Amino acid sequence: MDLLAIIGDQFDVDDEICGAVLSIRGSEDIISVWNKTSSNGKINLKIRDTIKRHLNLPAETTMEYKTHNDALRDKSSFRNTDVFR
Repeated sequence: MDLLAIIGDQFDVDDEICGAVLSIRGSEDIISVWNKTSSNGKINLKIRDTIKRHLNLPAETTMEYKTHNDALRDKSSFRNTDVFR
């Protein structure tokens, strides 16, 4: 993802993005984006769509979403996620 899109406010979600990280792995790369309001489904979908657009991903690309509180509860950012199509 073009990290400049986050810095340049390309997400158009009114300061909703708190941070992002790219983790390069052997079998896959993981992009994590943190947003302030996990309960606002409309904002979450807009963030998802913006990521897909900036990465030129196919519409059917599966993404996953997990709230910060859920990640704290099970001590994992990648287990027990919600599929986010």
